[in-house]
Amino acid sequence: SAILKGKLYTNMVQRLLLSGVLVMGTFILSGCTIPLPASLSPATTTSGAPAKGSLWRTSDGGQTFEVKSTIDETTTIIKADILSIAYHPIDNGIFKTEDAGEQWTPISFPPKKIYSFILDRNDPDNRMFASGVVGEWGKIFRTDDGGTEWKEVYTEPGVQANVTALSQHPTDINVIFAGTSTGTVVKSTDAGETWKNVGNKIEGTVSDILFDASEKFTTYLLTFGQKLYYSRDGGVVWLDWEEEKQKEIADLQKRGGEASTRGNAKESERLQKESMKLSERNQANKMPTGIISIASDPTRSGVIYAGTSNGFFKSTDFGKYWTEINIIESAKKFPIRSIAVNPKNSEEIVFVSGKAFYKSIDSGQTWFVTGLTVDRGASFVSYDPFDSEYLFVGLRNFK
Repeated sequence: SAILKGKLYTNMVQRLLLSGVLVMGTFILSGCTIPLPASLSPATTTSGAPAKGSLWRTSDGGQTFEVKSTIDETTTIIKADILSIAYHPIDNGIFKTEDAGEQWTPISFPPKKIYSFILDRNDPDNRMFASGVVGEWGKIFRTDDGGTEWKEVYTEPGVQANVTALSQHPTDINVIFAGTSTGTVVKSTDAGETWKNVGNKIEGTVSDILFDASEKFTTYLLTFGQKLYYSRDGGVVWLDWEEEKQKEIADLQKRGGEASTRGNAKESERLQKESMKLSERNQANKMPTGIISIASDPTRSGVIYAGTSNGFFKSTDFGKYWTEINIIESAKKFPIRSIAVNPKNSEEIVFVSGKAFYKSIDSGQTWFVTGLTVDRGASFVSYDPFDSEYLFVGLRNFK
């Protein structure tokens, strides 16, 4: 099952939260609606014209896709700008469908804009969190009754500061993080009852917060279009790896100078060589700039992927050093908007770029590509955690 959030940054988006029973479970979406054409295989119409529909599903590992955006016989989610997806392990929720996601029924949500949405794993049938804007105030709302009523549980103290990211810890489910458009990070350790500011100030808009596969307190934070931050203590301190690596070099140089002062020329030379070697590695394996999307490996600790406007990168040491993954050259012409790792097979990686879906089954050595003849760019891709043959792709109008 799945939960989707829609367009974040325009005033024109309509709200639509949905859920239902699929082969796998429950959906919740937001966005606008207009009529839907026939389903496609792969994602194209018989005339070759761009296909309409904001949510697409593949049941064969990405070889073909079909629209899964119908609300009723005359209305569909076509112009919704879909940004992400999350999963519900139970097969009922706000509204239900008995036809594998073919039709949906809308419910209301207080704000005009939805920035982030999660199901509370403590009670996923009834309890959910969503961030939005009321007036000029960014807020977090919670429902305890499956979406019938919502109440504010957090408000940003400054105007025009939006809550742009929500994330619940996968194992310590009372821990919820929220990030804002002004770089503030707040954390709840009691399932959203109370909140406190955590960590040092972050520069930029917090667009994603992820957790390590096995290190409980290891947390990753992305500022959109900028960089990845790392915390080893659950957000108490956010580290910029590039700054930390410069500190390591400065320390080696200082120790080398001190050794020289003591007359230990051999030790000084060793430290200076080590400093130079480390500088070379930092340059060769530095963090990529302009990171747009990140994904942590669900089974391997310390492994994280980053997509940028012109490349795909991997780190195996919690984001400290990076190597570029060889992808199809034409994919580098478009930003990598979303990455996913098969929850049951870490060798299988997928991403979306432009109007295409890319999949590797050998850790990125080779790729196969499925083109999507659609009317917008692909904005996210996600595996169903219960059946990895099912993946979902959402579309968005990028201006």
